[in-house]
Amino acid sequence: MPGLVKLAIAFAVLGLLGYDGFQTIATHLKAESDAQNAAYAASQKWLQAETDSSGTESPTADLAYQAALIYLASNQSASCRAELTAESQGGTPATIPKGCDFVCTGAANQATDCGSHGKFVVDRDGTVHLVVRREAKTLIFGHLGFLHSMLVAYEQGDANQEQD
Repeated sequence: MPGLVKLAIAFAVLGLLGYDGFQTIATHLKAESDAQNAAYAASQKWLQAETDSSGTESPTADLAYQAALIYLASNQSASCRAELTAESQGGTPATIPKGCDFVCTGAANQATDCGSHGKFVVDRDGTVHLVVRREAKTLIFGHLGFLHSMLVAYEQGDANQEQD
């Protein structure tokens, strides 16, 4: 019987480590996909405003940024959606929950979260460059400080709606 208990504990530990490893990889892949799609949505909004025949909206980086946030909010859980919606309406994200995407803008209030990992930029031709930050939700790895850099994904998205 003690041998079975040891085996069960070993499998449980391996399962937890496997789960955390999977969560870490999935976080990076999801952030990469979301960054690319958010950049595309922002570029699309830029082009739409640029070709708007009514002339009421001229393309601005802020307009494209709002489109990126709206895209991210539409593809997140309810807790993430609330933060992104507040930010897209001009608010500042207070605390970004783990597992939530947000766009690094290069603003001073994001210095602790994004550092020098990137900022939101729109070129004259409508090409959008952005960095999406997402932190993995893990069971064990999050408590090990030396793994923190692996748990946070900074993925770049670049898109130009006209070129796609």
